[in-house]
Amino acid sequence: MINLKELLSSEEDNIWRRNLVVLCVAQFIAMIGMSGVFPFLPLYVRELGVTDPDEAQFWSGMVFAGVYISAVIMIPIWGSLGDKYGRKFMTVRAIFGLALSVVLMAFAQDVYQLFFLRVLQGTMSGMIASSLSFVSANTPENKSGYAIGWLQSSIAAGQVFGPFFGGLMADFVGIRYVFLVVGLLCALAAILVMVSLQEKEFVRRKDKMYGIIWNIRFIFRDKVFFKLMTLIVLVQMGVQFTIPIFTYFVEEKGAPEDLLATVTGILFGVIAVFNIIFSPKWGRRNDSKIWQKTLKISAAISAFMYLLHILVPNFYFLIPIRAVIGIFYAALIPTLYSALSKRTIPQQKGGIMGLASGANLLGSLISFLFAGVISSVFGMDTNFIISFVLLIIVALIAHFSPLDSFQKQALSK
Repeated sequence: MINLKELLSSEEDNIWRRNLVVLCVAQFIAMIGMSGVFPFLPLYVRELGVTDPDEAQFWSGMVFAGVYISAVIMIPIWGSLGDKYGRKFMTVRAIFGLALSVVLMAFAQDVYQLFFLRVLQGTMSGMIASSLSFVSANTPENKSGYAIGWLQSSIAAGQVFGPFFGGLMADFVGIRYVFLVVGLLCALAAILVMVSLQEKEFVRRKDKMYGIIWNIRFIFRDKVFFKLMTLIVLVQMGVQFTIPIFTYFVEEKGAPEDLLATVTGILFGVIAVFNIIFSPKWGRRNDSKIWQKTLKISAAISAFMYLLHILVPNFYFLIPIRAVIGIFYAALIPTLYSALSKRTIPQQKGGIMGLASGANLLGSLISFLFAGVISSVFGMDTNFIISFVLLIIVALIAHFSPLDSFQKQALSK
């Protein structure tokens, strides 16, 4: 039966929903590209001449970290510029920047060039941050959690197909061709956004208020914002600390050498499948429930799932564990993003969400810088123990966090 309420919805309501669909499709395409290179980056390090196992683990961590070294600085700046010049422009710029940097990686001749190009990618891209900023500024406040949940779901959908697609291509046609296809996919996503996305009438800001320095000072002055940013860093460290060595871990658990990239891609994809299913559900919950309870439950269960990795006898047992992680990973970062978005005034949306993405990247950067070193010195099991500890700390902070003034006001209505 036709829903008359939907047919009679306002033009403004139709615009934000259409924008959300466009961004979700674009992010899905671009994330296929971004995550398509994840399963085989450690193998590409080997192909570029790094054959010693300990050295390969170190450079794998550095190559993963390369994006975040520059992005943690640049993305908050891009976010603040989005408040001044427009969020659609920043979204298009970010996806084209990603396309260019990934294509260049196909022509890397050694691990140093690959590392440099990963740093360049972090400088030029920032697609997720710009999409998040656009949605936060162009979506009704009471639907922001729902919209962020769908963005997370589109990212996860790309992460399902990306690793599987990238792993298959790497195994059967060669790693360098994957970078070229990834770049083409990202360029297509940028064109889609450029043609289809409709931004609210944007008034260019001429004052210096709410610039990058002002936003940073604001975060350090406001206890709730500072806590939410700190939790983003800790959560991202927890979920990323195993990624640089995960391919080697799967190999150690008995995955066939000739299908190693494919198996690793599938195990990344398992998390993403359940992320797709549950992200909108968690997003809808975030529009009506307090963030503390959601974060406590999801962080605690995810923590124990990471610990279980080291106890399994072979890689087949990782599938159900990764499925449970996918269910609760869908709640972790989006819950914190939603809490920040609801507390941020329109003039600050780009800057604050850019800083939130910067905090996310900082957590990844710390993890990737130390993951390879720690695994090479203490063994790969240590990485999973560290993930467990970090996520338990997040759960405890959430448990002991009282309601803030925004929550008290919302509950009193």
